[in-house]
Amino acid sequence: MRRLLLLTTSLLLLATPATADTGVAKGQPVVIGTIPTGPNTRMVAFTPDHELAYVANGGSDNVSVVDPRRRTEVTRIPAGKFPYGVVFDRPGRFVYVSNRDSNEVSVIDTTTRAVVKTIPVGTAPRLGALKPDGSEVWFSSTASNAVSVIDTRTQTVTHTIPVGKAPRGIAFARGGRQAYVANSDADTISVVDTATHAAIATIPVGDEPRGVLITPDGRTAYVSNALGGTISVIDVRTRTVTATITVGRTPRGITLAAGGRIAYVVNSGSNSVSTFDTRTNEVLGEVPVGTDPHWAAPGPGNRYILVANSGSSTISIVTLRC
Repeated sequence: MRRLLLLTTSLLLLATPATADTGVAKGQPVVIGTIPTGPNTRMVAFTPDHELAYVANGGSDNVSVVDPRRRTEVTRIPAGKFPYGVVFDRPGRFVYVSNRDSNEVSVIDTTTRAVVKTIPVGTAPRLGALKPDGSEVWFSSTASNAVSVIDTRTQTVTHTIPVGKAPRGIAFARGGRQAYVANSDADTISVVDTATHAAIATIPVGDEPRGVLITPDGRTAYVSNALGGTISVIDVRTRTVTATITVGRTPRGITLAAGGRIAYVVNSGSNSVSTFDTRTNEVLGEVPVGTDPHWAAPGPGNRYILVANSGSSTISIVTLRC
């Protein structure tokens, strides 16, 4: 009976926003479940319908398909060497997986759950993002100091864009007219014009930027600075840093909670997830997760997130405390 009650409570948390006030400060993160995956997990991404999530397992050269509601691993799909980034096309028919150690992107058919094409890209591809109109997938190539642009119709590389040293995270701004690319070894953000496929500006940020998040209104960019243990807050219009938020050690992934008032930060050096208020930049709370967490994906309605724990080969399900 106790196990049934716990399961019911957890499913309700997955299905509904955590907004009730019970005397605990709002914005406190809490772990409500754990899903085993393959070794050395890196990126996690939901299918567009949010029914399943795909997890890149760098340690076993495959991708886990997990069911967040049942908290189970459904299957594993072979990929290239050291899968890292995971990006779905808009319909969810194909998922693009960057393979860091084989310098290629595996295109997986989500119906057959098999690789149907392999696309050579730059050296050491890492993180990716889908252009808002669905026409292109962009992947950073850390050792090439460039971004590879893949046409989702032809599934071929159409452009290679020089950026700063060791690019990592990518996020689109201004309705997809610009892309922000975090250059981890240059401590900068490259602003790229997506029409000309050329860098048009450089923004200095903190020490070793990794992740980038653009708010839905397109006004603000958040950049995680791994060595600095901070988040740089950027005004997209002026392209200037307006604030710096101190979080946990080695922050990487950044995602928003429902409503956009609270942001989650994955701290790989602290083995934790922090939250902060996006209006005041105040840190609200922190919760332990698995070992060496890297990146996160927002669930349906941003009511919870999935956190990929590289060191413990698990996914943590994190929401806000009711």
